[in-house]
Parts: sequence; C-alpha cells; structure tokens
Amino acid sequence: MVLVTGATGLLGRIIVLELLKAGRKVKACKRPGSDLSEVRESYRLYTGEADAYFDKIEWVDVDFNNRTSLYSLLDDVREVYHCAAKVSFDPRDRDEVLDTGIITTRNILEASRYKNVRKFLYVSSAAVLHIRKKAMETQIENFGFTDRGYPPYVISKYIGEKMVWKAYREGLNTVIINPGMIIGSRARKPESSSQLPELFVKSRFTFSGGTSCIDVRDVATTAVSLMEKNIFGERFPVASEYVLYKDLAAMVREVMGLGRPIVFPEGFMKMMKPARRILSLFNGHARFLTDENIGFVSDHQYVSCRKLRKKLSCTFYSAAESIRFHYGNYLAYGSGKQADTGSFSKTEHSN
Repeated sequence: MVLVTGATGLLGRIIVLELLKAGRKVKACKRPGSDLSEVRESYRLYTGEADAYFDKIEWVDVDFNNRTSLYSLLDDVREVYHCAAKVSFDPRDRDEVLDTGIITTRNILEASRYKNVRKFLYVSSAAVLHIRKKAMETQIENFGFTDRGYPPYVISKYIGEKMVWKAYREGLNTVIINPGMIIGSRARKPESSSQLPELFVKSRFTFSGGTSCIDVRDVATTAVSLMEKNIFGERFPVASEYVLYKDLAAMVREVMGLGRPIVFPEGFMKMMKPARRILSLFNGHARFLTDENIGFVSDHQYVSCRKLRKKLSCTFYSAAESIRFHYGNYLAYGSGKQADTGSFSKTEHSN
C-alpha cells in the first residue's frame, strides 16, 4: 500500500494517478472538506479512464497532529509520497504555510520511522537550492526577520529537507525532489491567485526575474520512477527549462486570450512597498508587496536537471507545451468542450 499526502493538490493527485496506472494500491490523504468531485473531473483532463482510476482510490481524512491517528493510518503502508504543502505568497497565509510545511512533515516522518515504512519521498522546491544558508538560519533564529528574508514557503521546505535528511541518517529510506515552478491543470479555475501562474491570469503585472519550470506530469513520473528504482539518500532538481516571468506570463495570457503583461521592475516594487496598505484598498494584489516576495520574484532561479538525467532516462514537456495544454484545459472545461489530452509530445531539453 502507498500513502500520498496532499493528494487533492495539483501534484499529489497526479502522483496518485501515476501510481494507479502502475497497478499500485493507494491511500490518498485529504481534508474533511475537500471537493473530491473536482479531483475526479480533473482526471478527465489526463486520461480517458478517469472514473475507473478514481474509484480505486482509498480516500482518508487525516489529522497530522494526532499521533494515534497517524500510526493507524500507516498500519499497512510501505511507501509514502509526502506532497502536502500550502503554496502561497499571500502574507495572510504565512502561519498556515509554515504549519503545514513544517509540523506536518515532522509528524509524518516520525510516524513513518515508527511504523517501519520502507520508502519515503519528500516534495521540496527548487527555491531551496538558491538560498544562502547563513541568511536562512539567521532568519529562522530571529522569527522570520532579516534584511532580505525568504518567503514562508521556502522556509518550510528548507526546514522540511533538514528533517528528511535526519530521518535518512536514522534509517528511513528517503529521497527528495526539488521541482521548479509546477505547471498543471485543475478541472475548475482556481479561486485564489496566490500561486504565480494563476496570478498572471488575474493580474496583468509580472516581474523582472525568472524561474525553472516543469510540467506536473513530469514531476509525477519522476517521483514514481525514483521510488521504483530505490534511489535514496539523494535529492534531485526537476525542471524542464528556465523562463523569464515576463515570457511565462505572456504565454499564459496569450492562451487565455488576455492582453500582454506589464513588467514591474524590482526597484519600482520596492518604491511602492511603503504604500502597500493603501494600495491594497484599491487592488488586493498590492498585499503581495513584501520584502520576501519582491526578492523572490526578482531573482533568476535556474536549476540544472543533469543529475536526474544521469539516474533516469527522461524527457520533459517544454514550458510552452505545458501552458498550451494546461491553460487550454481551463478554457475547454469552461466552455464544455473536450480537452485534447494527447496533442503534445515531449521536447528534449538540455537543462
């Protein structure tokens, strides 16, 4: 039996689907109020056998703060894919991002070691590869404050990785993946714009930095392959190619039939930051103008996939292919048309 945390999320649901395709039995963690109908509908964007696969899932409500409940959950589990996370750059979500990323990871690791789980995969972030360790440690020690801090999401993943490495040294077979910005589909347009690709749809503004991107399908197949090949004690960046935010936003907005984006340079955002509260009264996106977010979206976060390619034979979708497919799905679903799930082939990249 395989356990997937965060199974209703953008990545977790596709890891579940990949495991089911491989004939595995899956327990999928969800919150009591999760909308499973949306997950079922989203599977129709990826496969012609959506209902058959979805009906095989054993859905479980999980309280990650209840040790007894966790131990019971893992009774028959031999592999764990830990995808649960809150991905948000909204300062209002700070506590939830940290709690979900740190406390949940600590508790599931402890329970996995106690119940003799054989394999554990942790989904981190490529952003962790770009931190300055001394600055991060100072930020953590000072309760999140430095002259140029990191967003809570990056902090949670950094601390999560430290806990995973500790668990590995203590005998748990672990592997870490560090995906770049994940591009994926949901069956319905997101209500929130706290993730960058959705922000590019809801707002015309974009940023001067850039990031490495990866299709959700490629992250899922990579995760399953690493676990199947019993590759442990390592971490692997997972990315298709590096793209400037202005180009990424332009691709997203073109598919969605929207106007070209406007780039906000780092200096301009810093100049506007003191007026953030006032600007928020007129445009809710102004609340994102924090030091951490300004620094993050102004950086150029390139990661190489060479290490992964030495372990696995893999080709990835390009950013343009991913955006056409996934944001085309949003449009197709909204109009009632059948999305074309097989019209794109993977492009080999040298990243």
